[in-house]
Amino acid sequence: MLATSRSVILRHKPLNLKRFRHKVNKQNDDKRETKVAADVINYLENFPEYRDIVDKVPKSLLKKYKTPESMYLINKNTAKCITETFINYISKNSPIVEINPGFGFLTQELLECQKDPIYLYEISNHFSQFLTDIQSQYPQRIHLKSGDFFGMWKLAFKDKLDDGNRVKELLGDLATDDNDRTLNIIGAMPSLTFVKHLITTIVFHNETSQLGRPDLYMAMLGHHYEFLTDSSVQLSKHKSMPALFQLLFDFKILNKVPKVHFLPWMLGQNTMKSSVIEENCLYLVRITRKMSLPCAPKDLPLLWYFFKPQTFSKTTRVIPMLEQWIPGCGVWLITGQDPPDTNKKVGPGKDDAALPHMTIFTQFGDLTLHQKVTVFKRFISWPEFEQCPYRVTMENNLPKFAANVDDDKNNIAAHIEDMESSDTENAPDH
Repeated sequence: MLATSRSVILRHKPLNLKRFRHKVNKQNDDKRETKVAADVINYLENFPEYRDIVDKVPKSLLKKYKTPESMYLINKNTAKCITETFINYISKNSPIVEINPGFGFLTQELLECQKDPIYLYEISNHFSQFLTDIQSQYPQRIHLKSGDFFGMWKLAFKDKLDDGNRVKELLGDLATDDNDRTLNIIGAMPSLTFVKHLITTIVFHNETSQLGRPDLYMAMLGHHYEFLTDSSVQLSKHKSMPALFQLLFDFKILNKVPKVHFLPWMLGQNTMKSSVIEENCLYLVRITRKMSLPCAPKDLPLLWYFFKPQTFSKTTRVIPMLEQWIPGCGVWLITGQDPPDTNKKVGPGKDDAALPHMTIFTQFGDLTLHQKVTVFKRFISWPEFEQCPYRVTMENNLPKFAANVDDDKNNIAAHIEDMESSDTENAPDH
């Protein structure tokens, strides 16, 4: 009996472990690989401003990466520039979070020009001594915590699986049920996973966010910013993540700083779509949540599915697609009239974009972003909507972090790997 049970367990284990082999092997390769980039070393040794830190930089930051997990500021003048750029925008009397402060150059500048407390989240133990020294000088103003703030989405997913409180533990005193509490978050953002987490937090957990209202003040890669803010998405281009980002957030470039002032350096990027100057800079950007949502919070998951490529692509004809859900509804879009028992509470308001004259040939790409929202609001306001299969279909296609995954808790790391690789910053246009 015991042998049989054991054989069953062993038979299933490879299914769980197979998904991690690539990552484990990659981590082992990284540990064995100690070679650093010669041009990075030469740069640090040939500029006097790095004389005090060149021997203190961990070897992992002296290599080059295609997509680094974190980025560290190493230039004091740039720390001053970043502070001068952001300080007039940062909300006063609101806590400040600095992500991966490293040597603490930006921390020192922030301490000198404002009085609010600063919460430091550092993922690497290598910088502990530098940060504890700063904390000892400002014990009432500096709160130091070891943790991966940008990786909060992983903790949120694990919490969903077992009703844990990992996110609350990470945030500590910063955790709040007040969705209007402003939190200033400052750092260098190497990928879009945290932005994606904020979008999904608003869409799927709007009433339970523990961050409050986060305002981002970030140094970020130019092609990441251009992807999120692509103005053609406002017109005809269709991409799900940028569309939701532009509907939920306000954004602005405030300045640019040299990319070489951050470690690690990155492997060569494709510069065909951007100038050499742009590729050598990081954008200093401000990203804040809009004061009003594009629809009621309870309808945001429906809007999320409306913008998914499997629902609409740029060339999808709007009326034939909607009539798959509600047969005969096209007449309401063609005539511009709604049925008499339309739900006015969820339908378009006076501030929503007016629709052009629509025919059965009108494509999704013929509409602007805000006109697409108007079509969505009309669609969910029609009396037949609650009886049509749209909502059930949406619920059956929820992403893993929003769906009920109670039956597959043993595959948690496989879920996280899938979510990590589903970042759409480099996805093709739809």
